[in-house]
Amino acid sequence: MTSESVNSQVPENCRAPNNPILRLAFKILCIVAVCRESLDHWKDTKNKEWKDHVSIMVNRFQNSNITAGLVLATATLFLSSVPPIEHLMAYNSSISYIFAMVSFGAALLSVISGSAVLVIYETSTAHKDMETLKCMPRHQVIALLLWLAYPSFCLSVATCFLFVSIFIACFWSDNSVVNIITTLSCVAFLAHGVLSFYVVSVVGRQ
Repeated sequence: MTSESVNSQVPENCRAPNNPILRLAFKILCIVAVCRESLDHWKDTKNKEWKDHVSIMVNRFQNSNITAGLVLATATLFLSSVPPIEHLMAYNSSISYIFAMVSFGAALLSVISGSAVLVIYETSTAHKDMETLKCMPRHQVIALLLWLAYPSFCLSVATCFLFVSIFIACFWSDNSVVNIITTLSCVAFLAHGVLSFYVVSVVGRQ
């Protein structure tokens, strides 16, 4: 079956916009929200492929909640404790503390929203007719995707801000070894981000 025939089976409200920028934004939103580059799998929500996708989504939400819990616990530790060796890692500085607070709030939002999404998603897919997804207007489809992606967005913010908080605390250290390790860690973090975008852009390209 060609891509054109598959696309013709997908409702107009579930297709990517024609505008290149909006199309890219829609693709990214779909990847974060439903682990797919499009909503083509919505064309039939009664086959085995849809059930397998639901299992993958539930597993992803569970793993995301676990990760958010770990980030939340780490941020809480930084906010509630005093550095044992302050000259090596002064995370009680104002700027580092502010970033840790933002990380704590984002991680808490991720845990709360992730739990809500998991419960509602499992309940809806098990007891409601998912064929109604194809009848939803465009704004409801976007709202649904944003709702599904919200825990992941919050977790990303929490992780990045926690990394920045630790980076600031270590970079302002009086120890040159800690400064070198911190710089290398930052380079590795940025390199991984660039590599991730590259892999997403090339995998599956024909």
